[in-house]
Amino acid sequence: RRRPQLTPEQRAARRDSLTAMRAGVVQELMARIAGSENKRADDEFTNVKLMKDTTAAQLLKVMDDYGRSLSVGCMYCHASGGKWDEDTKEEKNTTRVMIELVNSINGGGLAKLRPNRNGQTPKISCMTCHRGNSTPGNAMLP
Repeated sequence: RRRPQLTPEQRAARRDSLTAMRAGVVQELMARIAGSENKRADDEFTNVKLMKDTTAAQLLKVMDDYGRSLSVGCMYCHASGGKWDEDTKEEKNTTRVMIELVNSINGGGLAKLRPNRNGQTPKISCMTCHRGNSTPGNAMLP
């Protein structure tokens, strides 16, 4: 399903509205876990299959980062109505696979490279390929 081509101004407005929406959801969830922000994510949220050892607050930040990297809202991966733990959407399962892929690349191949100018090991993220789009495009495909 192709989205209609948007002007740069329309794309910026869409990103801004999605950013505001995600910020509201994150704020609501942070209020819900108030006092437990530093507990393990899988102690505060149900059906956490990856990133179990991260804190609940960090998990919310990472979810917001994923949304920003793909220019999507929370409901792109999650069931509507705040049913965060449901696995009914294929996008959520695809995200889990992609998280494992990124972790494998960062922890395997890229970890073998020398540190960059900043002294850090090179890493990739969702943004590396997606660049603000819900699909990574086909620039790298033959």
